[in-house]
Amino acid sequence: MKGVKSVDNNNTLIDLYSVSPKVPGPERPFVHRIGIVGSTGELPIEALFDGGAMVAAMCSRVFARVKDRLGSWGPSDKLLRMANGVVVRSEATWAGRISLGGSERDATFEVFDSAGGWEFLFGKPLLRLFGAKQNFAEDVVEI
Repeated sequence: MKGVKSVDNNNTLIDLYSVSPKVPGPERPFVHRIGIVGSTGELPIEALFDGGAMVAAMCSRVFARVKDRLGSWGPSDKLLRMANGVVVRSEATWAGRISLGGSERDATFEVFDSAGGWEFLFGKPLLRLFGAKQNFAEDVVEI
């Protein structure tokens, strides 16, 4: 298996939902660059890896900047329930190839506004598709 390391770029924000009072330092979500293979080549995107997310998604703000280079996107009829229970309509859907750590897979994702929380949400469907295993001790995702 090949491991990919998380990008460590946020030293001031602390998530308050840790269940362990003995965490050795501030925890950070796992973020790593992926490639979206669009009509004009591969677009590098920073992805937040989240096995609790039941969908793969691109933030609509990022989508607005890159949609002309993506190709293969169209309207979506999906409704997405957020963790707080709010239901959000997907703005679009995309189908094509996504690359991670030297591997490439046919995949789909939805588009909605993350309010700046992430560029791309690499959720459980993509984690499963790539055969990803997260090693929390080393903060590595193996594919």
